[in-house]
Amino acid sequence: MTSGDGTGMYMSTLGLILHMLLVALPKDIWRLLTLKRKSIRGQTVVITGGASGLGQKMAEILSLQEGANVAIIDVDEIKSMETCETIRKQGGSIKYWICDITKAEQMNKVADEIRNTFGNVNIVVCNAAILYFGHMMELTTQQLQRAFDVNVMGTLITIRAFLPEMERLNSGQIVSISSVTGYFGETYGMAYCPTKFAVRGIMECLQMEFRDRGLNGIICTTVYPWFIRTPMILNMGMRPTSRLLPFMSVNRAGNQIIDAILKEKIVSFIPLTVGMIVMARK
Repeated sequence: MTSGDGTGMYMSTLGLILHMLLVALPKDIWRLLTLKRKSIRGQTVVITGGASGLGQKMAEILSLQEGANVAIIDVDEIKSMETCETIRKQGGSIKYWICDITKAEQMNKVADEIRNTFGNVNIVVCNAAILYFGHMMELTTQQLQRAFDVNVMGTLITIRAFLPEMERLNSGQIVSISSVTGYFGETYGMAYCPTKFAVRGIMECLQMEFRDRGLNGIICTTVYPWFIRTPMILNMGMRPTSRLLPFMSVNRAGNQIIDAILKEKIVSFIPLTVGMIVMARK
């Protein structure tokens, strides 16, 4: 490498750093400080895994507080029916569909039915997930495969079912609930952490694709929550390992996630301290 080449590389690197510090970072900070919640009254929101836990709480908030038409997709018909009845009694607009999100034909059919019922879908929340807990050789091949089928392929299949109409209109929002484990591996997390890494990758690829194709009207929001006291987590016997970061309540997590969705955040760590830990690790 010649001295001229070295000088050019140095100047290029310096220019990039100055651009980040003086242009990109101030713009991001300004956007963060001026974010406002959008109104979704009368709009349609789809939530997978919406019959219980975090999905149920988001359905309640979106329907009862934000005035949205909510379509929940789940495999548990009894809990789906109970959730919808509870919300309807309080004046909410909600309906459920029973569907295995790993089956593309089922999901495409459900997507058509939701559009026929509520009209265009404005927001899709990919929330459904399953959790198996164990060391590498304690987990069965079937458990590992099922985790990837639901958490990864289920997310892709859900997005693909609703994306064509969003692309046609160049409008909509896709939300995926990843996890702090989308950044950190964990001793017992072989059947969960890698799937949440994959969800992060899906959303980053999708965001770049929309940008390069000029589909700037479609927003991608990826949420990275800390552990939440959902039935899925508690039924596995998981408990906090630190008093500094206790498990979050479903109510607190749900409200913070809805705030991130309505402010159209690209990335949201729930709570914010999780983001600080991620940045510190990098």
